[in-house]
Amino acid sequence: MSGRTLLIGNPGCSWREWLKEHRKGRPFLCLDPADPVQGVPGQLCLFAGGKPVISRFYGSLDAQRAPHLLPILVAQALESMPEDLIVQLFPYRPLPLLRHVTMLVAQLLRPTEILVANGTEIDQSGFPVGPSEIEIESAFPPLVQFAQRKALWLRLFEDCQKHAFDLRKASIEGVRLGTGIRLTSDERQKAHLKDVLYAERAGGTLFAVTDLDVEESDVAVALDFTGCTRAQFVAPGMYRNLLCSFAKQSGEDFGIGIITDIDWQSLRAFALSTAIAPAPIRILRIGALRVDSSGRELGEVRPWQV
Repeated sequence: MSGRTLLIGNPGCSWREWLKEHRKGRPFLCLDPADPVQGVPGQLCLFAGGKPVISRFYGSLDAQRAPHLLPILVAQALESMPEDLIVQLFPYRPLPLLRHVTMLVAQLLRPTEILVANGTEIDQSGFPVGPSEIEIESAFPPLVQFAQRKALWLRLFEDCQKHAFDLRKASIEGVRLGTGIRLTSDERQKAHLKDVLYAERAGGTLFAVTDLDVEESDVAVALDFTGCTRAQFVAPGMYRNLLCSFAKQSGEDFGIGIITDIDWQSLRAFALSTAIAPAPIRILRIGALRVDSSGRELGEVRPWQV
C-alpha cells in the first residue's frame, strides 16, 4: 500500500502486533518516548528496516513534556523518507495540549489514512482525512512495561563510558540551568548569596543551586541586586541521574546516558554516556527522567525545576 499512515492509540493498547503484520518494510517513525521499540526509552526514532536512521533525545516518558520536538521529527522524517511513512503517535489522552500536537502532526504529515484504536477518546473531526477505527491488542500491564524498560536501561549502561566536561563550554538544553547570565562569586557575595553553589538570572527569575535554606531577608537583597522579581532554588542532588544526551552543533545526538554528578565550584559535570570518551560536547541536552545505574526509574522532575 502506498501513502502515509498515522496511528493514534491510547495508554491501554499497543500497535506492536499491527506493525508486525502491516508494516512490511515501510519506514516507521515512533513518537512515543516510552515505547520499547525505541531501543532506549526517552528518545524518538525513525526506522528504515530494523535500524534507526534518525534519533532524537526526548528525556522523558511523557509526551507532554517536550511536545515541540514531535513536529520537528515528523518534518525530518518526511525530508528523509517522504513515501509510505508510518507514524505512530504517543498514547493519546483527551488533554488540550495533546489534542493540539496531534492536529499539528496530522496536518504536517498529510496522511492518506488515519487509524484510531478502539477506545481512544478523541474528537475525530478536523483531520486531513477521516479516521478509521480498528481493534488492536491491549498493552502489557504496567509492571511488565517497567521490567521491559529496566532491561533496556541496563543494556544502555553496559555500553556507557565515563565522561567529564566543562559546563561553561557546552550549550545546555532542556532545563533552566544555563539559560541565564551566571553570577560571579563577587556578584553572589554582593547579592547575599555567598553560600549558594551557583546562581544565574534569566529575565525576571533568579535561579540558584543550594542545599541551604536561604533567609527571606537575603532573598530580598538578592532580588533587588539582580533586578529579578522571583527566586527559584534547587538542591544540587536533583541533577544526579538525570537522562542526558551529547549533541553536535548541527543538533545531531551522538551519545545518551545520565548525569552522575556536578562539581559546582569548577562547573565540571560527570556523566555516563554511550559516546566514546573523550567527546567534544557542543550541546548538552538534559531530560526530566531520573534513572540510576541499576536501571531503577526515580521519577521525573517538574518542568523547569532544574
